[in-house]
Amino acid sequence: MSSGAGRLSSIVARARGFLGNTEETRMALGKLAILARAFVSPTQFSKPADQAECLRRVRSNLSHFRYLYGIIYVFVLGWTILSSPLLLIGLLVLAAAWMYCFVLTNQDEALAIGGFELRRREKLLVLVPFSILVVTLSGMINSLVYVVILSTLIALPHASFHEPHELDALDQLELEGLKSGMVG
Repeated sequence: MSSGAGRLSSIVARARGFLGNTEETRMALGKLAILARAFVSPTQFSKPADQAECLRRVRSNLSHFRYLYGIIYVFVLGWTILSSPLLLIGLLVLAAAWMYCFVLTNQDEALAIGGFELRRREKLLVLVPFSILVVTLSGMINSLVYVVILSTLIALPHASFHEPHELDALDQLELEGLKSGMVG
């Protein structure tokens, strides 16, 4: 039990370290805010001239706005899981099984189930087929395909009609203001 508590305290310490480093956190959030403002700006949208221009915009915008497109993917994934009770139950069962075997109990300690003692390797040999069964029965694979397709249908038109964004002088000044706000 102490190993699980040790891991949890290690995760909490890393989170506190990230949140405690306010300069880096403020800079990352500032850059994300500038990107978000450019992401939704209606003046940045236009029809591409031809297919080559469209592909150039898609490549540029997918790399430039990857975090925001990732947020869209996570939002669609969360919405899909929360809208299906079977997916939610399947995900909770999987999370509970894996956490019980490897986080809440010592992973090297033998686990007694049904008269059998399962060590680390046996736990994995039991959990992998169990996970495949739960994933198959709850429809997680179909839902992941649905999430990828829906996220692509949301992101691809945005990426093709949005003009590639470069940081301008005002954005640079705003970032410098964030830096100087930390010094003073």
